[in-house]
Amino acid sequence: MITTDTPLVSVVVMTYNSAKFIIETLESVKAQTWKNIELIVTDDGSTDHTVQLCLDWIEANRSHFSATKFITVAQNTGIPSNNNRGLRAATGEWIKTFSGDDNLMENCIADNLEYARRFPEASFITSDLREIDENSVLIRDNVINDGLIFFANLPSAKKQLKNYSRWPVFLNTPAFFCKREIWKISGYCDEELKIYDDTTAVFRILSKGVKLYYMNKPTVEYRIYPNSISRSEKVNDIREKEAYRIFKKYRNQNLSIFNPLDLSIYYESWLVFKYKGFMGRKGISYLRKLSLYYWYMQFNGVKSY
Repeated sequence: MITTDTPLVSVVVMTYNSAKFIIETLESVKAQTWKNIELIVTDDGSTDHTVQLCLDWIEANRSHFSATKFITVAQNTGIPSNNNRGLRAATGEWIKTFSGDDNLMENCIADNLEYARRFPEASFITSDLREIDENSVLIRDNVINDGLIFFANLPSAKKQLKNYSRWPVFLNTPAFFCKREIWKISGYCDEELKIYDDTTAVFRILSKGVKLYYMNKPTVEYRIYPNSISRSEKVNDIREKEAYRIFKKYRNQNLSIFNPLDLSIYYESWLVFKYKGFMGRKGISYLRKLSLYYWYMQFNGVKSY
């Protein structure tokens, strides 16, 4: 429930070597139609001139915000830790988190608050994205995620947690809009990891009985480019290892070998994490079709699974 007519919203911008895009990102926060904003920039030990760009921009534009904070550390610590520093520094009733290479659409905060007004039980909200390239040229105007739609339509946090344990559907952190108290009771992001802040946060929030709500409207411009952390081949090995750690730490505890759908998830996970193939060939796309859960999702209209 929104407790004031004009709640303070903390916008947490996470940066790491973001010099190429950070000014555009910060300008998108400044351009918000909602004006009661606490701007928090949390930098993860950038080695380019991101820090100075942020400091100069904040000094020149601090009058546009209710409050401003800048946080940095001497050495890179990873995305979850960087996110947590910003989350813990926030004082707003609501928190909007996103990265220093993405942009907020100008009605992002206002649209989320209006959704929360219409659905007072919603304290954890996600929305759609637009995709832009490294030159800010539009790639896709509205990215439809059928897995997210299926997930959000589940009637309770308990059912969402079960489904997310079977398949951590792509829920992108830049689209999250969450009550500050929810981040606090969930224990924030898992700092044992270096990349996956969003996946562990969803597990922790759902496990507290907080249901995810979905606003069918794009609110964020999500930047797609080869060197982004989500696409860089340099960190593929780290991503794969962390995905397996997430399976063991978060997913496995919500699965049962006595449930046929869960049993098929163990099979799929073996394919992803342990299967080595035969004579140099894997054919995982074909072997997945032996999974009961694959056909369960197809039957429910989730073609992206």
